[in-house]
Amino acid sequence: MKRVTNKELISVILINIGALAFAIYIWLIYDHRQTIINSEEPIQNYSVLEVNCYRKKGSNILIEFKGKQYYVEVVRDKCIHFDPQKIQFFYDKERDEVYEESGLAVRQVVACFILYLCSCIWLFVVIKKRLSSS
Repeated sequence: MKRVTNKELISVILINIGALAFAIYIWLIYDHRQTIINSEEPIQNYSVLEVNCYRKKGSNILIEFKGKQYYVEVVRDKCIHFDPQKIQFFYDKERDEVYEESGLAVRQVVACFILYLCSCIWLFVVIKKRLSSS
């Protein structure tokens, strides 16, 4: 059995820390957006400039709000059957961005934490190999 070097162990630890940081970052974005959705009213005074519905890459809508243009990611189903009365857009004053209420789903947050758990399993396997080889 090949011995695990310090360099390999440190690399796996850094990947694990990076995966955790990314998962927490996605969770914070999700939580921030949910707070805005629950506490503020959807924006009303916007104009739709362009609707881009793509099959493989993400669909988006170009809107103009307060004199600025924003690309807003939307799910493909809402893009194909676009109805301005059915889609609610929210404005984030802190980050100066507009997003649709389903722009970041819980499944994406869960996927990030599953990625982190996979990196934890990888780390435990590397540590176990190192302990068994010494």
